[in-house]
Amino acid sequence: MKMRAIFIFAFLLISVLFPLSNFAQDASQWNLPDGAIARLGKGSIINIKYAPEGAHFAVASTIGIWLYDAHTYKAAALLTGYTSVSEISAVVFSPDGKTLASASWDGSVRLWDVYTRQLRLTLTGYENNINALVFSPNGKTLAIAHAKEILLWDTETGQQLSALREHTASVKTIAFMPNGRRLVSASSDRTIRVWDVLTGQHKSIGGVKLNSYWDAVFSPDAKTLAVAHANSQRIELWETDTGQFLQTIRTTQPVDTIAFSPDSRTLASTSDGQDYLIELWDVQTGELLTTFTGHTWFIDALAFSPDGKTLISGDGNGTLQVWNVETGESRTTLQGHLRSVGIIALSPDGRTLASGSSEHTIHLWDMETRQSKAKFEAHAFWVWSLTFSPDGQLLASGSSDEVLIWGTHTGELHARYQNWYGAIAFSPDRETFASGRFGGTIRLWDAHTIHDHALLQNRAILDAHRDSLNSIVFSPDGETLASAGREGSIVLWDVSTAELKIVMGGHEEPVTSLAFSPEGRTLASGSWDDTIRLWDTETNMLSQILSGHTEGVTSVAFSPEGHTLASAGGDGTVRLWNLHTGQAHTIFNGHNAYEVNSVAFSPDGRMLASGGGDGTILFWEIQPETPEDVNGDGSVNIDDLKFVAARLGQVGEGDAADVNDDGVVNILDLVAVAGAIE
Repeated sequence: MKMRAIFIFAFLLISVLFPLSNFAQDASQWNLPDGAIARLGKGSIINIKYAPEGAHFAVASTIGIWLYDAHTYKAAALLTGYTSVSEISAVVFSPDGKTLASASWDGSVRLWDVYTRQLRLTLTGYENNINALVFSPNGKTLAIAHAKEILLWDTETGQQLSALREHTASVKTIAFMPNGRRLVSASSDRTIRVWDVLTGQHKSIGGVKLNSYWDAVFSPDAKTLAVAHANSQRIELWETDTGQFLQTIRTTQPVDTIAFSPDSRTLASTSDGQDYLIELWDVQTGELLTTFTGHTWFIDALAFSPDGKTLISGDGNGTLQVWNVETGESRTTLQGHLRSVGIIALSPDGRTLASGSSEHTIHLWDMETRQSKAKFEAHAFWVWSLTFSPDGQLLASGSSDEVLIWGTHTGELHARYQNWYGAIAFSPDRETFASGRFGGTIRLWDAHTIHDHALLQNRAILDAHRDSLNSIVFSPDGETLASAGREGSIVLWDVSTAELKIVMGGHEEPVTSLAFSPEGRTLASGSWDDTIRLWDTETNMLSQILSGHTEGVTSVAFSPEGHTLASAGGDGTVRLWNLHTGQAHTIFNGHNAYEVNSVAFSPDGRMLASGGGDGTILFWEIQPETPEDVNGDGSVNIDDLKFVAARLGQVGEGDAADVNDDGVVNILDLVAVAGAIE
């Protein structure tokens, strides 16, 4: 009994001393939405803040707030709870590091217990323009810069203490004086105001140029205001108490983000140019101290450690760089935060997932470990399309300017083809590679020479579209190529003769995605007109319209057995459709209402992957469709027997009551349903 008590005490002691350590599952399974079984990516980076004691830091992303161990640089927790497109606009730690406050575009401010990871308070009723949060030095008051006002809240009771409302335009940044009795604010009404927190009285200092800038921030001692002006290579420094202009720092490139060191003596700035620089400046002299290079995309966030010896920077490429401030060397690089995931593709064997996004990067993920195993610095612009060759040896990517073809195992770039881009596809036999361009022209290439770095031999040019192409896909037998694009029409081509077979119309908006069913008898098309259309490829006639998405269909994919169609939409949902009933029997909401751009089934059909604008890839467990569930209500029961009995004797393919697919509804179908009744 005594030993048990000692063990329990030791366990509790460890829990207190190491509250942010990860003793359980890996981060890919933390705080998953309903129905999801795993997640890749941590959302795009919005903000970074160090805890005052320096033991950890927070990274605000599009899916929540990640807490990292500042010594191991490993993710320790994920704070979630936002249910809509609610990008976090500000985060700040309390002075004792025990509480984290976050403001969101959903109009709420949340206070989290950092060690228990529980939500303590939610302050609501705001509009979507909270620009800054700051704790008082004793941590008992939270100041919120909301529109033209500053609201003061008691952090223990959640009661509003007062409101400071003299600014005539949006308040952009706020800071407490070290004694906690005064608060300073800067607004785009071109003033700095110094407030008495208890009485609400203030003095106003005008003349500060705050009407056009990217960023503004007070120094930690609240004595200096730094303003980085938009589209210019300068940072202006102003004295807070007097409003006196101090100096202009001339940067080498336009400035995006700025941050002060804890001692207020150094100012870090990020470049808005193509070199993606971080520059450190002496606040007193305005001299350039050092320059950090290494990022490959625009830098969105900066944070100094409490001792000022470390600087963390996050870019739109999903990379966190940890810098030694004294030497300028990168201590470590953290990856996993992605920008909007625009396209995903699964390898034929299901072991590798490829993802492409707006940061000109392609990631290859190991599906077993759920870890990134390769990263290709690809196109200068958005990666629009990805496709594996049938043998999985090659990965082709298309963008707005070129097509690239990679070796999936070596990472070697085998070929680059400019001016042929956008929609791409391999034929099932890997004999032909198809690519389309903005003008609507499609080329069929001989794919045999790709491994030899030779120029692809052009087999044929297909020219019928009047506008750019969004999707091209081969039929399972490789005899037909379907293409569609902005004009809304769908064209079927004979691959062997390169002749046009038929043009099918009906969509009222651009067609975004095409998919053939596994047996090739149905072609699905998704469009920005919010519908999915199913086409009979033997008659070339429209057979069904699926409706349910509310903001455009972005991607469609058939399950391997062909009974289910998955779709993604701009409305933030993933839908699974019963093709017999035309109803969506399952709707997944997991990308925080950000648009879902792409869906792909695993080869066994038991998992669906979706890539979203929140910078994540989610995996959903799929229950196999049961043919005996003929009415599509999710269970096999007496209603299904009645459904089949009412259709006895009917002849023809595609009837849900024809359970065994022999072309006729008969006693065999009744027996099959009866045997499967739950």
